[in-house]
Amino acid sequence: MTSFTAGGFQHALDDACRIAGVSAEGAELLHLTVNAVFRLNSTPLVVRIAGPQLDIEDATRIVVLARWLEDAGLPTVRLAALPVDQPVITSTGMPATFWHYLPQHPGHEPTAAELADPLHRIHTLGPPPCPLRDWDPLSVARARLGRAPDDIPPADLAFLHDLADRVADELPRLPFVLPRTVIHGDAHIGNMLRAPEGHAVLCDLDFMCVGPPEWDLAPELAGSLRYGRPWSGYQRLVDAYGFDPRSWVGAPTLMNVHALNVLTVVLPLLRTRPRLRAEWQRRIGTLRDGLRTGPWVSFRTVM
Repeated sequence: MTSFTAGGFQHALDDACRIAGVSAEGAELLHLTVNAVFRLNSTPLVVRIAGPQLDIEDATRIVVLARWLEDAGLPTVRLAALPVDQPVITSTGMPATFWHYLPQHPGHEPTAAELADPLHRIHTLGPPPCPLRDWDPLSVARARLGRAPDDIPPADLAFLHDLADRVADELPRLPFVLPRTVIHGDAHIGNMLRAPEGHAVLCDLDFMCVGPPEWDLAPELAGSLRYGRPWSGYQRLVDAYGFDPRSWVGAPTLMNVHALNVLTVVLPLLRTRPRLRAEWQRRIGTLRDGLRTGPWVSFRTVM
């Protein structure tokens, strides 16, 4: 497996671009968590190289779903047209996908309220074009904990394992209100982009699955509770969608699921990024102290 660092992904990027017939020279790393995301300098495309949490089957499913959403006219990111099939499989076995690049401009970021329309449309699309996994966020978090680097303090790992056990006991007993359907799985304003035409589009389809729509509203609830984002934006989102998880008994459990997700996704990066590790450690402390509110600092700002 390629090393989970920016440098470790460079070889996979070069290989994927060679297969796709585009140049990787001057590519810029935009993001590194579940995927390494590069913006190409030679053409207006973005390349997503899957990390160890996603395999070829996952990347193939994402391609099928992206085309399904495009055919349905949903405001989501669009795959690039290539002379080869997607996903592109590199010589190391890492799948890569190529997408149209959407330049973003400060002051024009999508708002929480703009999540409502694409989420409602995804939730009412009907049967997907390929088999989807059932929503099972704890299996993802537990797998990440199982791969945790050996320099993570044992007490912190034990706390996260215990939190996962508590959530595992609560989830099966939650009285979900909304009917299960296809969900985005990671819906928050950080996974939205502004299209040149002015509307907002959803990106990052990695965790689409069949599950409770309540989960697609939970990240923005966490955004206001833990990250200090304005409650007014969250209120506009739930007013437009027609359901507010705050009125539902399961909200605290979903907040703990969200915490497990965001704390485990960055585990491979903590060793080489001291500012990220400091924020991660601070978040663990707030959970251990029983604090239900933030402020947490976005991991993207301390990368």
